[in-house]
Amino acid sequence: MPTFFPASLTLLVIVVLAVPLFFAMRVVQPAWWRSTRARRLALGLLGALVAGVLVWVGGRAAGLESIVWVGAGVAYVGVLTFFPASLTMPVVAAADRLVARRGAPPNALSRRALFALPALTAATSASGFASAEAAPIVRHIPLRFAGLHPDLEGLRILQLSDVHLGAGRGLVELRRALADAMITARPDLIVLTGDLADDPSLIPAALRMVTEANARYGAYACLGNHEYHHITESRPAYEQSDVPLLVGSGRSVRVGRATLYVGGADDPVHMRGDLASRLRPTVRAAAKGAPAHADFRLLLSHRPEGHGPAAEEGFDLTLAGHTHGGQLGFLGKSFFELLDATVGWWGAYAKPGKRGRTSRLYTTSGFGHWFGFRLGCPAEIPILVLEREEAGAQPARSDQA
Repeated sequence: MPTFFPASLTLLVIVVLAVPLFFAMRVVQPAWWRSTRARRLALGLLGALVAGVLVWVGGRAAGLESIVWVGAGVAYVGVLTFFPASLTMPVVAAADRLVARRGAPPNALSRRALFALPALTAATSASGFASAEAAPIVRHIPLRFAGLHPDLEGLRILQLSDVHLGAGRGLVELRRALADAMITARPDLIVLTGDLADDPSLIPAALRMVTEANARYGAYACLGNHEYHHITESRPAYEQSDVPLLVGSGRSVRVGRATLYVGGADDPVHMRGDLASRLRPTVRAAAKGAPAHADFRLLLSHRPEGHGPAAEEGFDLTLAGHTHGGQLGFLGKSFFELLDATVGWWGAYAKPGKRGRTSRLYTTSGFGHWFGFRLGCPAEIPILVLEREEAGAQPARSDQA
């Protein structure tokens, strides 16, 4: 079984889950803590998860990481159920006292209301876990460009990103999804924008499937941060395949009389900080390979932060992933847009590029995930369709396309 995340980060996730649960039991509702059964259940679950991580670190039980993550999922549902309950109980008690003062029986307000919020969160959680198991949807995304070469109009690009084979999705699902997409969408080009597999042994077979899909103009790939979790295995697998790996480099593709340049950025590996600055050198290196006469420049960047440097270097379109859309969305946008609008979390974006041209970004919510929960943000296979922008159309004036 593959490792979803390092043991240290897994332990941090367990602690983050434990804090609200124990806060609810010790501070908000101390009566729960005085219940021997409830206390033993909470401490037992936490102790089992921590022990599992320690055994995992010692390497004495193959596949234990998967069991630990299942246990973390159980803890997650527990937190969503009991933490809201702890907060609603005082509200219900206060309402009961208010009703009693007005002469009504003290239990006039049904205590079933106490469990309304926990029931809602539990149902929502179940929906999120079920949604994560659903097959990725094929989405056609039209993107308009001023001055697009006539031979590039209508070009269909299939983007595969964050497949995470071995951490939820498998080769059978990838084969089925690719076959369906090739029949229904007939893409001309396939691009892979990182995090293909958490189990590196699956990469060769996955790349063969991509090659055998036989897109008219082939397939190209860039690296993601999960490739760097096992780079000594993943990079050779790419380099020995028929899918060119673009790392600070690119290839020119002849499309009729037009020249399409496909560049690929390396991944900065870092999780925090100024990622745009870290990506700038590799984006610049990819841009150097573009011929002066290229009619369209496409950049593959695992992270959406590559869009800023790509616009500076004259790329017309950047395709990214990594975010999974936060796996939480509302009305077709990531919930996390509310927290940080500077990141292109999910969807189409635009900003001014070189020579007054608009540079566009599409960030996909991804094909797979390492944690099986999605709500309002389904897994997807985007088909990006290049279209010609009509003369006189208003140029993009913000980060939203």
